[in-house]
Amino acid sequence: MVASLVLGGGIRGGFISDALLQLTAIPLLLFALWNLVDVPITRQMRLALFFCLAVAGLPLLQLIPLPPWLWTALPARGPSAAAFEILGETKPWMPISVAPEATWLSALSLIPPLAIFIATLLLSYRERRWLSLVVLAVGVVSVFVGLIQVAQGPESPLRFFAITNPTEAVGFFANRNHFAALAYTLILFAAAWAVHAATSLAVRLQRRQYEAMSILAAMGGFTVLVLFLAGEAMARSRAGLGLTMAALFGALALGLPNQRFSPTFTVRGLFSRLTLERLLSGLTPTKLLIAAIALSATFSLQYALFRIQERFEADPVSDFRAIFIPNTIEAAKAYMPFGSGLGTFVSVYPLFEKPEDTLANTYANHAHSDALEAWLEAGLPGLVLMGVFVSWLVLRSLAVWRSSPPLGASELDWSLARAAPIIVALVLAHSLLDYPLRTGAIMAIVAFACALLIEPPAGAETREDFELQAAPPRQRERQRAKPEPVSAFGPPPSRPHGSGEPADIPPRSQGSRWGKDINWPKEWSNASKPEAPDDTNELPDPSDPPKR
Repeated sequence: MVASLVLGGGIRGGFISDALLQLTAIPLLLFALWNLVDVPITRQMRLALFFCLAVAGLPLLQLIPLPPWLWTALPARGPSAAAFEILGETKPWMPISVAPEATWLSALSLIPPLAIFIATLLLSYRERRWLSLVVLAVGVVSVFVGLIQVAQGPESPLRFFAITNPTEAVGFFANRNHFAALAYTLILFAAAWAVHAATSLAVRLQRRQYEAMSILAAMGGFTVLVLFLAGEAMARSRAGLGLTMAALFGALALGLPNQRFSPTFTVRGLFSRLTLERLLSGLTPTKLLIAAIALSATFSLQYALFRIQERFEADPVSDFRAIFIPNTIEAAKAYMPFGSGLGTFVSVYPLFEKPEDTLANTYANHAHSDALEAWLEAGLPGLVLMGVFVSWLVLRSLAVWRSSPPLGASELDWSLARAAPIIVALVLAHSLLDYPLRTGAIMAIVAFACALLIEPPAGAETREDFELQAAPPRQRERQRAKPEPVSAFGPPPSRPHGSGEPADIPPRSQGSRWGKDINWPKEWSNASKPEAPDDTNELPDPSDPPKR
């Protein structure tokens, strides 16, 4: 996860950072697949794994070599066939992809998100909670890097990509829009933690319990929220600012179940609660979120509002997205139903670009719409997979938001799970007019969020279960057969009738194989000798001294 957020900020395949990220993810993917064998797979996990198999198998199917008579009959393969005829060469076997090397790079880029998704499925709620803190920590570092980039200007040494936005905060990314996508996704994770901290602190304050850790947790959640909102303003992304507003409404929704609102909830009732007296009467999640928004807006007014206004002064109609999208749709229709191959947009788009649409000193590296680009490259199978994913997301979102936390999950765990579909929905909305899912970092966030929607397998709730499964057979048997604690104020309680052991003998101490491996005290050894039967069943006298 850390490698994905730090190294996965590129907008195209082939960077050395992408290669390092993929090499880092391969051991995790193999380890996760190996551990799936010993885990009871639920129905939701089975469906998710089948979907992952379909996604990973799509580029591999596009790379299978086909005979000349078959691939030349595919739609829009005339230019490729004509090139071999002009060169006077025999047509070789070719795959569905018109650029196999680009498709290979796209297939390799799927390794990190698949590894994160499958590995997160195996984690318990507690471990997922810790992983969300890791994500927030790396996000905080990325925001600080972005703020330093703005302070140092275009020549900042912290800009890690040659082709980037030289005057905006980009963090570990090459594009400000993708940095903004990271910020608004992490706002929801931070809001879940802030709501939990504010609720815990409010309960303790009502009980007159003033704990430093609770106060620091609430202050930390408030600070992280303000930091992400300020970083969003520094990015100056129009789509990012709009989706941040939607993320804030989602953050407020995370705090609503913890409030005792009346059924006749209205906007007027909300503002009546925001009086100064009520804000100072006690801390609540809604107050915490609204205060974070107000404070970050203050920073934006002082440092970034003028720069944000400059971004909105540009005419959106004259933006190059209005040129790329129609040409991409035309290309997608030409390559239906099998597509041109994942990662082949750069090779295919110039064939459909009109002379009047050509931009000086500019080339189209992406369609600025992940949905349209997936349609072009994956064809009808890509459309089917996208439809299946959106349907699953809607059903799981309704199930998570309508149900209470399951056994083993806390309110915080369920808040993180409820934040996950909002995060995925925001990224999908962003993907309609941009390409955030083409970066390894945003793919990792979406993969982690999707895994949060699926409950952990049975036995993953405690760390002891994992250690017990990994222990050798002999140690596993001893761990499961631990003796019951013996009280110092009397003998252990009587065994049920017919258990075959006297009531005053500690469990499993009568000559069993397990008992021979333990150096029992002499008193217990004497007690293991057979005695005359006693039918009185008298209780011990409380005045007698305890036997140790």
